[in-house]
Amino acid sequence: MSEEDSDVRWKQRFANYKKAHGQFKNAAAFFDVKSNIGMEGNIAMEALIKCFELTYELAWQTMKDYVSYMGHVQAPNGSRDSIRVALRFDLIENGQLWMDMISDRNRAVHTYDENNAATLSRRIADLYRGEFVAFEKKMDSLL
Repeated sequence: MSEEDSDVRWKQRFANYKKAHGQFKNAAAFFDVKSNIGMEGNIAMEALIKCFELTYELAWQTMKDYVSYMGHVQAPNGSRDSIRVALRFDLIENGQLWMDMISDRNRAVHTYDENNAATLSRRIADLYRGEFVAFEKKMDSLL
């Protein structure tokens, strides 16, 4: 892949991240209003969790593409490596929260368990919302 293709790739991935992040923000706002209202609360939890999954995936893939574009010698393998390298490139500040996202992303497949879904959606709303915003601002500054 040429340097120009890499450049386009990270920017395209980031554009997709921004779209997903917009949907995540909508789901988070819906969750804030509806989380304690019966069936609507269940729908709000599921929407937030699914939007979190997509936003998280596009975030770490954007990190991977960007550091590759910047000439990082060895392309990161997976989300853990991408987060570690992104921390070194100052793309993110709170590496531990991003690592926690990995565990929570893996827990997302168990949202059929209502207690797990409730705990996970609350963690997403309380802990990760700001990380996604900060990442978007940082990447916007690099365009």
